[in-house]
Amino acid sequence: MKYLATNIKVIVFTALSVWLLMSVANAEDDDRPKNVPRGGGKVAFTQYCTTCHMPDGRGGQNEGGYGADLRKTLLDANMVAHVITNGRAGRGMPAFKGLIDEENIRLLADFIKTDAPQGLKLK
Repeated sequence: MKYLATNIKVIVFTALSVWLLMSVANAEDDDRPKNVPRGGGKVAFTQYCTTCHMPDGRGGQNEGGYGADLRKTLLDANMVAHVITNGRAGRGMPAFKGLIDEENIRLLADFIKTDAPQGLKLK
């Protein structure tokens, strides 16, 4: 009987130790920045751009004003990123600096330059 009681204590001690170690490991994980997978520029485009530029990138008159046709832009990806960041007040393009992080602005600019000439396919 004494042997059984000792084994139970060892099992309980071991289980509690494992639980404690796992709790500490999970707590450390919570402190680290999360690397959230992103859907690329397609997700950002859908979220931020379709109101003015339409889902296919053609732009035109809409509730957001008059969006440029992104399928025909002559800007390179760096200039597209610059316009997204700083806007074009005279043309009705708002600045997204502080609203969209730099990584997503870059993904968005690359997405526009890669997919807009063929017509954005968001489905």
